[in-house]
Amino acid sequence: MRRDRFNAPLTEEEQKFAEENHFLIAKYLRKRRLPIDEWYDVVIFRYCRSVKRWFALPELHKHSFEIIAFYAMRSAIGHEYEKQRRRIQTISLDAEIPNTNHLTYQDLISNPENSD
Repeated sequence: MRRDRFNAPLTEEEQKFAEENHFLIAKYLRKRRLPIDEWYDVVIFRYCRSVKRWFALPELHKHSFEIIAFYAMRSAIGHEYEKQRRRIQTISLDAEIPNTNHLTYQDLISNPENSD
């Protein structure tokens, strides 16, 4: 993670504010129908960063903190989906190959006609 003023540890005042608004994390994940136990770790760091930004950038106060936090968590989720999309997908050798009339990957490997 790159180092900047928004990645620094929360001050006591920021910690108190983050604790008072912690319910927003569950509210947002429920709204998006995402399991809290799977997505909390994804959004918590961006939530904390939004707290730092809230204190550092007074111009954000023209919006509610809820909006700022929701946008931050939405961004974190989008980045996570993008990372997942780029990951190599594992498949079973017993899985059927699409559009091959029930041919499996194992069939390709064990078929003597496929070896040169």
